[in-house]
Amino acid sequence: MVTEAVLDSSVIVALVTLEKHSDWVSNKIKEYKYYHILDLSFYEVANAVKYKVSDRFSQKDAATAFKQAEKIMNLYAIHNYSETITDSLNVALELNVSLYDAAFLVLADKLDRRLLTLDEKLSMKLECTKYFGLIEYPNKQFP
Repeated sequence: MVTEAVLDSSVIVALVTLEKHSDWVSNKIKEYKYYHILDLSFYEVANAVKYKVSDRFSQKDAATAFKQAEKIMNLYAIHNYSETITDSLNVALELNVSLYDAAFLVLADKLDRRLLTLDEKLSMKLECTKYFGLIEYPNKQFP
């Protein structure tokens, strides 16, 4: 049984803020015991939380959510961008995805672990590629 997974930033944000797929994330991460992230996750999570600030989600809420996310991420294996950057550029160009998305794919591929994501657009781009089997997202239809 595989006990490790790579988490992209969207999953981490859903752990600390209420989102459409927060329940899926909470249940899915219980299937694994250990997690891997990229160092860029700290920036991506902070940026995503920043954009949630609204009438319903104050700056204080954002700061609290990020502090919680930071505590969670520091429990995971944090991989440096240098482990993936060269391959990430190649994958990003090949698949026409962001370098950030490619970096998480490359990490999952190198570790031979699943990538948990909420990025449905990414998952659709991967459907006919070798990477499709690496990702898990809500409502994924496995072949």
